[in-house]
Amino acid sequence: MSISPYQYQLLNQSFTTLKPNFHCFCVSFYNKLKHCRVSMTLPESERHVLSLEYRLHDFMQQCLINLPRQHALTQFLRQQSILIAALAPSVKDISTFCNSLLEVLKVHLGAQFTLAVRNAWKRALHVFANIIKSELFGISNVVQLDRYRNQAAARLKT
Repeated sequence: MSISPYQYQLLNQSFTTLKPNFHCFCVSFYNKLKHCRVSMTLPESERHVLSLEYRLHDFMQQCLINLPRQHALTQFLRQQSILIAALAPSVKDISTFCNSLLEVLKVHLGAQFTLAVRNAWKRALHVFANIIKSELFGISNVVQLDRYRNQAAARLKT
C-alpha cells in the first residue's frame, strides 16, 4: 500500500501544524492511551512523558521522511523495533495506538482534519502498523502465493 504525493503532502502539512504545540498533542495522546487501558508500558512520571515526547516527535518525523521509500521506512522501523519492544505492546495495542493517534490528530488539527487528511493518516498508520507488527510479532498481512495455492488445491480435493 503506497501513499500518493498528495497524501504525502497532507501528512507533512498536518505534522507541521502540530509542531508548535506538540507538547499538548502528546499530553492528549498519552491521556487517550491511558483511557484505552493498553497493556503496553506507559510512562508514569512527567519527566518520562517529556522524554518520550521528544522521541515521539523524532519518530514521527523520521517515519514521514522515510514513508515514500518503503525499504528505508522498513529499515528505520526495524531499528526502532527494539525501543518499541521495550514498551511491551500487544498486537491489539498497536491498533489502539494508531486509532488513538487518529482521534487526537482530529482534536488538535480541528478544521484542518479533513477527510483527505484523515485518509492520508489512516493509510500511513496502516503501513506503519503492518511493518511494526511484522517486526515485533512476525505477523504479515501479505498472503504468500504458494500457501494460498496449496490451500486452494487442498479445498478442491475435498
